[in-house]
Amino acid sequence: MNSVTLVDRPRSGEGALMELSFWSPARPGMQGMMSAQPMRNRVLRDPVRVRWESQPWRRQLRNPEEFETPVSRSALVKALLDEQLEVDAEVARFAGAAEDADCISIAQVVRFADLLMRRMTLAESDDQMLQLAHLRRNAEDLAERMTEWANIGRL
Repeated sequence: MNSVTLVDRPRSGEGALMELSFWSPARPGMQGMMSAQPMRNRVLRDPVRVRWESQPWRRQLRNPEEFETPVSRSALVKALLDEQLEVDAEVARFAGAAEDADCISIAQVVRFADLLMRRMTLAESDDQMLQLAHLRRNAEDLAERMTEWANIGRL
């Protein structure tokens, strides 16, 4: 482990920046420089995804890798509007936009719905609670519709 110091700062203790190396001599080549947990396992352990998939009444993906697959946000909104699904299209315009403004995935929509659930605990009035509850329900409906479309190859 190497420490990186700022100008006129101590080499160790409070305020020192540390540079960590996770190299393992037991692994040959570049694999030794990679983190021990592959990306696929990190995605599968997302607590929001685990909660979503533990609800048996929810539609489930046939191919779990499509949970994080991004699709064009504008194309999804257009497809939803073509089917007169204005509410879903409105949610698709901004759900997960903080993560990626151009693309959207089922995971982003599920995380957005989970965020709304947490924000409901901070609501200061019944009106705020109702608005957040409706928005959360609409986000969950969008996630289920996207799951349905992914299962039939339309997403």
